[in-house]
Amino acid sequence: MKKIKIKIPAKINLTLDIKGVKNGYHVIRSLVTSVNLYDEITVSARKDNLITLKEIGIRAGCNLTDNTAYKAARLFTETYSSNGVNITVNKNIPVGGGLGGSSADIAGVLMGMNALYGADFNIIALANHLGSDSGYMLEGGFAIISDRGNIVSPLRIDRTLYMLLITHEKPVTARECYKAFDSEGKNYEECTDRAVERLVAGDIAGMCKLCKNHLFRAAESIVPEIQSSVYALKVERALLSTVTGSGSAVFGVFADKKQRDTAYKTLLPRYGKRLIKIETVNG
Repeated sequence: MKKIKIKIPAKINLTLDIKGVKNGYHVIRSLVTSVNLYDEITVSARKDNLITLKEIGIRAGCNLTDNTAYKAARLFTETYSSNGVNITVNKNIPVGGGLGGSSADIAGVLMGMNALYGADFNIIALANHLGSDSGYMLEGGFAIISDRGNIVSPLRIDRTLYMLLITHEKPVTARECYKAFDSEGKNYEECTDRAVERLVAGDIAGMCKLCKNHLFRAAESIVPEIQSSVYALKVERALLSTVTGSGSAVFGVFADKKQRDTAYKTLLPRYGKRLIKIETVNG
């Protein structure tokens, strides 16, 4: 039985500007990057049109038909009249953390099925239909995503950022976070383009000073522990510390690997398995 195995990295939103609302959705502009925390998707071909799904590691916590990996496979089979597939998702990306785990599984299934059935289908269109940033997850790396997250402008930057990630037990859905954001009724200054300029110039400290996430206060109102996690990373000399996406995960960017590793040793007794070393990868 032919099998394809795909590893899809998590994403971090270094910035997140909310530019307004259009056609019922929030328009964003965000500097994103891939990090070395992966979901591993294995797909094997079937001779019928059935789809099976097995989960290993972190569970998505939803019904089969609501699982994004299943939805991706179903859309692929219906769009291209392909046979079904057996899917195994070895999930390491925390659910509800703003790390793109659901989108990673969409991308992994679509890439796997595209390779499995030997055709160059338009999986970008399928990805964008299923999730706002799923198209980005097909490529990864440094990029600017805009509109609903479906417009991707890759940035060819050969640079490694060393980070720590702190996860929280309570997840945050994008829907509830945007609802909380709307209830604030506040406008924030946009920062993405200026932060990108500093990143391209190699000024990581300057970039970090500019980076903001407009959803930070909304996410914090849902998970108050976010505030103490951000503070803990800043105490350990993180150049930047905030939530990624709509939360609830918090990340900190450090000047170099040594400072990141020193902070990890200090914070490990407090956070245990919820503290994760990460660094940027090229997708």
